[in-house]
Amino acid sequence: MTFKTEAYEQNYQQFRSLNQIMWQIPVLAMTLTGGLWFGVSRLEDDSLLFTVLLLTAVVGNLTLVAILYRFRHVMGCYLKWLKDADSDGFVEASSNTGSENWFERFCNADKTVRNLFSFLLYWAAGWSAIVLIGYWHERNWDWAMTDSTIAIDFYDQHAAALSDSYESIAFEKAYPFLVPVFEGAAIEVLDIGAGTGRDASWIASKGHSVTAVEPSAAMRSIATSLHPSNRISWIDDRLPSLSGSNLITAKFDVVLLNAVWMHVNPSDHKAAIGRVFELTKPGGAAFASLRLGPQRAERGMHEVSSSEFVSLARSAGFTVVPKGDFADLLGRPEVSWKMYELRR
Repeated sequence: MTFKTEAYEQNYQQFRSLNQIMWQIPVLAMTLTGGLWFGVSRLEDDSLLFTVLLLTAVVGNLTLVAILYRFRHVMGCYLKWLKDADSDGFVEASSNTGSENWFERFCNADKTVRNLFSFLLYWAAGWSAIVLIGYWHERNWDWAMTDSTIAIDFYDQHAAALSDSYESIAFEKAYPFLVPVFEGAAIEVLDIGAGTGRDASWIASKGHSVTAVEPSAAMRSIATSLHPSNRISWIDDRLPSLSGSNLITAKFDVVLLNAVWMHVNPSDHKAAIGRVFELTKPGGAAFASLRLGPQRAERGMHEVSSSEFVSLARSAGFTVVPKGDFADLLGRPEVSWKMYELRR
């Protein structure tokens, strides 16, 4: 009898200890999740640490759920033993009486506390996972954006300000070596990266037909407003594909590739110059200006190598004729331009 009493007392004390620990789990979960979320909110741009903290919140809360279920199972085993050992003095925790009131049934149901605690832990883990997924979805979206897309977004946002500086420079001043090219009979011209239409408008005014390619909707809107002309056809397209229906079989006497090459991803350089070659009529020519100097990543720019450009152009089938080096007409001392004629 003494042994049974001691065993009963020991099991009873162990049950109480487990019960006290179980009640501390929500506090532990709140401290864990709150601390991690606070840490995440203070981070500026540390993807690794951001991910580690949120994963810790997810794994930590799910682990606490597992611990909670395990505790409740062990406590259930102790309760069963205590009931069997002293059925007369045992008091049931659940007091369901068949009431039709769902709230009373829920409150009196066995394992209600465990279920409520589990719900809170699942809630915290779930929202941590949602924030983490949303974060990486946004990051992957940024990384998935091509350089041309970044450039287009930039020009769309700053079109009005950029148009003022572009329009302040006359075509003759920007490309003096091109003026004689357009003094003869009417020809077909492709202007890739036509921007505000300054160049296309000047060429069209000389009686030529111009296909102006510009992927920025804001730039095209400004261009058509500033330079309305029935000699200019505007197309939303970009290198390296230039695959619009108007360009699939088209050939041009002159192709302009001015202030565009720095926006083409280096991995697309070969395809881009090959497409320019395809669009140039035999006996025609393409003219390119390369931006040399520091490039701006927020504008989707890359460092430009003139030697690589020349090598690719020759490999594509062009005869390359340097047209000179020019200072930046917008007054940027760190930027200069190198011009080339690519003869087919």
